[in-house]
Amino acid sequence: MAEEQPQTDQTQAFLADINTRLRDTDERSRLIRERVLLLGKNLIASRQDLEEELKEIKRENIEIKKELEKVKKISDALLSEFNKFVKRDELLLVERMLKDFQPLEFMRKKDVEELIKKSAEKPKKQIKTTKTTK
Repeated sequence: MAEEQPQTDQTQAFLADINTRLRDTDERSRLIRERVLLLGKNLIASRQDLEEELKEIKRENIEIKKELEKVKKISDALLSEFNKFVKRDELLLVERMLKDFQPLEFMRKKDVEELIKKSAEKPKKQIKTTKTTK
């Protein structure tokens, strides 16, 4: 029986050692499970934040595209109107032509008719001309 006692002690020590290792492994497994759950929650929260941020960026991108389109339309309209403006050289040419033409010095038809009437009413002066004979 003396041999059974040390064997029983060895078996109990061995079982106690296995039991301790099993508890340690259980504790590690529980800690790892908690960490995995925490990482999963953080991952889900991060993913939701990123999705919201991405949606906001897409909305802003759409707004920027719309504003850019408006700017393009306005610039096209301005360019088309700009081509309709008179250039300085053309304006100077028209100014020179008007100076040469002097439309304000022309007479109206009514003025010419009055001038003709007045000249018809005045007695005509006769100019004496002498003819020289040779």
